[in-house]
Amino acid sequence: MPSPEQTKLSSMVISDGGFEAMMRDRSRMRKEKEEHSLAQVTIQLTAAKRTLTIETQCHIQSAHTIQNSCTEKIQEMEQNFERILNERSLRMEERLVSVQQKVEELTTRFEEEKEAAPQDMESRGKELKEMLNSF
Repeated sequence: MPSPEQTKLSSMVISDGGFEAMMRDRSRMRKEKEEHSLAQVTIQLTAAKRTLTIETQCHIQSAHTIQNSCTEKIQEMEQNFERILNERSLRMEERLVSVQQKVEELTTRFEEEKEAAPQDMESRGKELKEMLNSF
């Protein structure tokens, strides 16, 4: 005596194409399920791409912001350096002018002393000679 499963299987195989219809239905359902899964994966992939694009744009914008900030700071530092350098140059020029004036004054004084010293020595010598003669 055949079992109920064998009977059911035999009736499906022998019947008027019910087995083939059932297999087509199962195949169609599996295909729809796979297409649905593929559509979900495609949606997730699209969302991931969009997120990645947004994140990349944020990083690019952040890099530009950092670069601009660094450029501004470098320019500020260059301007500050140039200002300090100019201030020091001006102070050095002022000192140089002052030293030059002092040198010129000393040179003039030296020339005056050079001319006056022999005359002073001669007049002083005359005074001393007269003092000696008066004793």
